[in-house]
Amino acid sequence: MKAKSTAVLIAGALIASVSPFISIAGGDHSDGHAEKKEAMTQSGGMHRDEEEAHKEENHEEGGDHSHSNWVAPPESYASLRYGGWDDAAAARRGKVIFRERCVACHGVDGKDTGPAAAALKHPPANLTNNFHRLGGEGDGYLFWRVTEGGTVEPFKSLESAMPPFGGQLTPQQRWDVLTYIHRDFHHGFQDDAD
Repeated sequence: MKAKSTAVLIAGALIASVSPFISIAGGDHSDGHAEKKEAMTQSGGMHRDEEEAHKEENHEEGGDHSHSNWVAPPESYASLRYGGWDDAAAARRGKVIFRERCVACHGVDGKDTGPAAAALKHPPANLTNNFHRLGGEGDGYLFWRVTEGGTVEPFKSLESAMPPFGGQLTPQQRWDVLTYIHRDFHHGFQDDAD
């Protein structure tokens, strides 16, 4: 019983730590989504074909938040490459950080099943969806997403509640979390998983 109470307290603390980023008002995350995506499309946040694909993949029909590709990160992130994807120690460190910082939304299984996920207007990403390719394709995008969270477009217009971890975690800690996700949820590069 004590373990269950401790788990509830930890989940509550995790939810409270991301609560400034969470809108609890609506249970249906598609509320006003079309208008926001239309405004974003017109403002250049996302191209119409990307917006339509996003709608078809994730939002109008329900289901989890996953994509078959990603938007290009800014130039400052695009060329980033990481050589530690097979580093077991980095993955172990990343698992600890993930359990402390990410489980409330992404869930222990990485499938957007955390206790805070249902309250979010824009569901957390399903981290088991792998489109990370060998040779560094995706390294910069993944680091950008963890660093900037939902504070940048197109995620800001989609009302992503993901906190920016750039000011909370060192660059190595962010790579450690990504290494854990890569090993435990992606099971390697997309090319390796095929």
